[in-house]
Amino acid sequence: MKRFPAILALALALAAASPAWGVTLRPAASVADSLIRVGDLFADAGAAANAPIGPAPAVGMHVTYGADWLAAIASENKLAWTPSSPFDQITVTRATRTIGSDQIIDRIIGEVAERQPTANAEIELDNPALHLVVAADAPPTIAVDGLTIEQRTGRISAIVSSPAGDAGAERQRVTGRLLYRVDVPEPNHALAAGTVIAAGDLDVVKIRRDRLDAGAATDPQQLVGKSPRRPLAAGQPILISDVAPPLLVHRGDLVTIVFRTENLQLTAQGSALEDGAEGALVRIENTKSNRVIDAAVTGQDMVMVQSPTASVAQRTAER
Repeated sequence: MKRFPAILALALALAAASPAWGVTLRPAASVADSLIRVGDLFADAGAAANAPIGPAPAVGMHVTYGADWLAAIASENKLAWTPSSPFDQITVTRATRTIGSDQIIDRIIGEVAERQPTANAEIELDNPALHLVVAADAPPTIAVDGLTIEQRTGRISAIVSSPAGDAGAERQRVTGRLLYRVDVPEPNHALAAGTVIAAGDLDVVKIRRDRLDAGAATDPQQLVGKSPRRPLAAGQPILISDVAPPLLVHRGDLVTIVFRTENLQLTAQGSALEDGAEGALVRIENTKSNRVIDAAVTGQDMVMVQSPTASVAQRTAER
């Protein structure tokens, strides 16, 4: 029992002076920074794990260490490892990450914003799968060089690279179109001809400006209170020419005729001989006298005649 402490001390001294045990060669290695370290090649390398061996390969490249090199590295770092055959080797690659097209587009739009407004702007790439491959530890920056914009067609071209400022970074040409979207009111359900459009009948959506007809309404106020001239489908832009003020008087309907002067107001019943919206001048037949007069539409089934002379004069002028 008295000899045990001495034996233990000797064992510890030998362990400190001897290579580490249990070291194994990794099947492959991927490094995230700019250096290859002992621990990238050997598992259980202990204190030697952080010792640098050499520079990491460039993005997209690799380096292979053969048996002789590995044996030398193990010996230099006091690792208990020897090749099991002359064919032992390990391939080291650089860990990477991908910068996708969405990030590239955002960066280009930011560059475009230095030249012109970009509210509601988007870029449609000719190659939607475009991407950049960068080292995993590279800063998340993208350089945009040689940007050109053709104002008439919206065509754009540029060179992008990442990280920005790295002369050795991968460079890719980007081409596509700069597009703008506009707010457009559309029916949220089918609208029959003659109905009165209310605000609740419309949804405002964004549509590419280059796909919108020149005569389409772009403000709900251009449509609210109007009536479709024809049936309108849901989810489709509405041409301003497809709507009109709602008809308040319909041909064949009975209407109230109001005759007003400075000192007198009379009412009578008549039959509309034509349709009319508010303010329109329509022909009305008096149901008692059968006399046909011109009257202005003032409300639902309501018309007004201020004076016979004024009525005839107004209709003549409109013709």
